[in-house]
Amino acid sequence: MLFKSEVKWTGESLQADARSGTHTIRIDEPEILGGMNTGPNPVELVLSALGGCMVVLVNLFAPAHNVQVKAVSIQVEGDLDPDGFMGKSQVRPGFSAIRYALKIESDSAPEAVKALIEHAEKACPVKDTLKGVSVNRM
Repeated sequence: MLFKSEVKWTGESLQADARSGTHTIRIDEPEILGGMNTGPNPVELVLSALGGCMVVLVNLFAPAHNVQVKAVSIQVEGDLDPDGFMGKSQVRPGFSAIRYALKIESDSAPEAVKALIEHAEKACPVKDTLKGVSVNRM
């Protein structure tokens, strides 16, 4: 399958709109980085993509693991030194580390919940992509 997104500058400040299918997401930067803070910034969207993927997969695979999910949430955070993308130092421009805490509320057997989490972690395409994939201009 081929997935696509088209991102266009809105003509104002640092704002851009990303269109994927029939969905649009406003992308911006916080005021401290020169934006107007009208939407998440690109690196926040990377973290959100990881969290969203994990939440989707937990719910998708729960029936196969005999887990009844009452609630699922994930906290995702990443360390990034803005001096890297601003050209102020030689640190990498991207995340140096990403961490997450996945919480599943369920009355199902703890070993089944653990197996579900391990399955979701192994199957997550966003998590796998973050391990490293070539990114090139078309």
